[in-house]
Amino acid sequence: MAEQLRRFDEFVEEALYGDAGFYTIGGQKSDFTTSPETSTLFGDCVAHYLDNVWESLGCPNPFVVIEGGSGPGRLCRDILLGSLRCRDAIRYVMVERSEQQRKKALAEVANSCFADVEVLPITTLSDLPSGPLTGVVLANELLDNLCPRLLVKRDEGWNEIYVDGSREISREAPNNASKMATALVGEVAPGVRVPLQLKAAVWIQRAINLLDRGRVLIFDYGYKTTADLIAHPQTDWLRTYQNHRRSGSYLELPGTRDITFDVAFDQLPKQAEICTQKEWLELHGIQTMVDNYRQIWEKEKNKPDSKTLAALTIIKESEMLLDPKGLGGFIVAEWQIS
Repeated sequence: MAEQLRRFDEFVEEALYGDAGFYTIGGQKSDFTTSPETSTLFGDCVAHYLDNVWESLGCPNPFVVIEGGSGPGRLCRDILLGSLRCRDAIRYVMVERSEQQRKKALAEVANSCFADVEVLPITTLSDLPSGPLTGVVLANELLDNLCPRLLVKRDEGWNEIYVDGSREISREAPNNASKMATALVGEVAPGVRVPLQLKAAVWIQRAINLLDRGRVLIFDYGYKTTADLIAHPQTDWLRTYQNHRRSGSYLELPGTRDITFDVAFDQLPKQAEICTQKEWLELHGIQTMVDNYRQIWEKEKNKPDSKTLAALTIIKESEMLLDPKGLGGFIVAEWQIS
């Protein structure tokens, strides 16, 4: 990228989504393993959730499911391969900025789930559609890639971080940004940095606004409050990844690595129900699913065949999904719209 002074979030946006950005050139969804990539159990639980929401809304037809940041369509595929009660009503929209990923997703889901169907109940878009709609907007690990603004506390007040080439510059922050930072964390020591996750909050509000009835469901890593987040060093909540490993500074070689941020959920629209991913998966049937696979394993483990070994694999995958120090510790937020 040509060197010029950019506000922090503009610099990161260009590094991820610009003409030479990480997602534009590579077309990846991420450079680390997500829950849908870990196990089909995740999609099975989301399918169970969608059926429950559909029935609670009176079985509307159409029942629109919009997935933000859908990547190559793996979650959509796993949901639609399940035993959905709402299958005949569902209209699934995969929203993904990368054109390459949209094409890949549409082909993958169509071939896997609708090989003999002429009119597909799925489509792809580069942004959220217009409403009003009845259904569910969901996103798994989307908000962590919506770049925040970054403020730093100085003796005289709040400054905002800009990037000039490969170095940071701080300038006096606008009054509204300073007020927001103070409202979130109060009086803090000089040097403390606070991300303002305005893009994430706007995305959630847009999702809420396009539904007349339904739910907005978000899975992501982060903290319940901004105060909890800034209790950790910036290298904990602003990270880069390359080739599935933690990488260096976000300033180095922009466009060659993923840049991701823990989400401060208190900066999102209010009235959400919050729990951990472990709690959410348990609420939506994962233990019953795993128990079924465990019975298969226990019955045939002395003479295992391919089906038995597949059951053991799924049991181990469930442990990763439920690990409170890993994926199970992710935060799930749900907004109900009626």
